[in-house]
Amino acid sequence: MHLLMILMALAIALGLRQGNLNRQSVQTPSLANLDQRWRSGIIALVAPVLLLLTTAIAVLSMGAQGQMVWQGTGLASYLLSWLFLLSTLSCFIRQSLQLRHAVIQLRRYPQTEVLGHPCRIIDDSGLFSAQVGGWQPQLTITQGLLDHLDGDRLAAVLAHEDGHRVYRDTFWFFWLGICYRLTLWLPHSDLLWQDLLLLREIRADAWAAQQVDELLLAESLLDVIRAPLRSTASFEAAFSCTAPPSRLEQRIEALLCGTHPGLNFGWQGVLQLAWVLLPLTVVPFHQ
Repeated sequence: MHLLMILMALAIALGLRQGNLNRQSVQTPSLANLDQRWRSGIIALVAPVLLLLTTAIAVLSMGAQGQMVWQGTGLASYLLSWLFLLSTLSCFIRQSLQLRHAVIQLRRYPQTEVLGHPCRIIDDSGLFSAQVGGWQPQLTITQGLLDHLDGDRLAAVLAHEDGHRVYRDTFWFFWLGICYRLTLWLPHSDLLWQDLLLLREIRADAWAAQQVDELLLAESLLDVIRAPLRSTASFEAAFSCTAPPSRLEQRIEALLCGTHPGLNFGWQGVLQLAWVLLPLTVVPFHQ
């Protein structure tokens, strides 16, 4: 019976991810449904992990022996549950160590102020800026970016990075990144992850557009994006975040249309995730 619970959780995880993809494929990418894309994208990424976690916890709490409803239990489900929990813990530790290493490396560079923004400047000729860290990220800029952009364009880039700080993007995407890595075996995980990164950048652009001119910000983005892109970790929110060209077009379009999405997950999203706790409700039926 416990093995059946795990198989059902896997089937629901597959169906949820496929259903999210089908909804996106029948909808024309539009700036009008950004809030819906944001919420459904997060649910499609997070819900499979939470469902499998609660299923594993339920199976482990019931143990490898006994009877549930009218069927017995087995050792296979018990071992599978331990395997998933250990994989989750391993992924969390690995990501945490990478974050800690990045922050320690960053502290080697002196902290200074650029246009009123505290930041650390990396002696690198590349064009790169990002918030790096967790709940309290640090603004990081390369010397190449400072040399390349004039004052107004640099102010636009810094305003964008300030948006990432305000929305705590490095913290939330640290956790979303763990969910992404744990579900790489599910269909279209990378497509879903790239879409969430795009929406994250659109939200930071919208924040910056309240401080600086949208055209100036779009020009800065097109200017910086021409430089070779650097791969970034989930706890790094970069201005030139890697994305396919079609998604760059959506980002520019959102800027020029004056779209200012809030992209709040909110209590509505939390309530839509409450069903992942259902596996825990079967624990009392184990004997």
